[in-house]
Amino acid sequence: MVLRLLLPAALLASLTACGPSATERVTAAQLCPKALRVQDASTLTRFQPGRGRDATDTIVQATMSDITVACSARRDRVDVDIVFDVRVAEGPALARVAPDRKVALEYFVAIVDPQRQIMTRRTFNADFQFSGNRTKLQSKEELSQRIPLASPGIGGAYQIAVGFVMTPDEVEFNRRGNR
Repeated sequence: MVLRLLLPAALLASLTACGPSATERVTAAQLCPKALRVQDASTLTRFQPGRGRDATDTIVQATMSDITVACSARRDRVDVDIVFDVRVAEGPALARVAPDRKVALEYFVAIVDPQRQIMTRRTFNADFQFSGNRTKLQSKEELSQRIPLASPGIGGAYQIAVGFVMTPDEVEFNRRGNR
């Protein structure tokens, strides 16, 4: 009788031992940092110098698309590939400010740790050259970041924040809802 009760328990224990261990059951959400666009810095309207702020004073308008993240975990780090699009539209003032119709935009990528402290913040350039009758352009930005981890399997507790580098006036313009 005891043998009949122990046999199923032993079989169940052996089958459980064949499955993934607690450390192997870590999901992709736990490994990969969450990506986000910084709300006040995900769109940009850049005006020509001076006090004017209507449509005719616009040099360029830019937006960031959704960010995709792919990652691979190592014991002490997570390697992250980040991809997003930057879309720009030429404003009426661009040719007055830059006759060659070139515009250089800066954006940042910040790694935020689980305590919401910025670990690193790097700035990148996206350059655009309008030509002919083209007034809208797009670029695909592809970056790789390496995030050192204090503990294995906690990459999902980190965040990757992306946004345009902006002047205080540009941020205020967005906050007023003028995007």
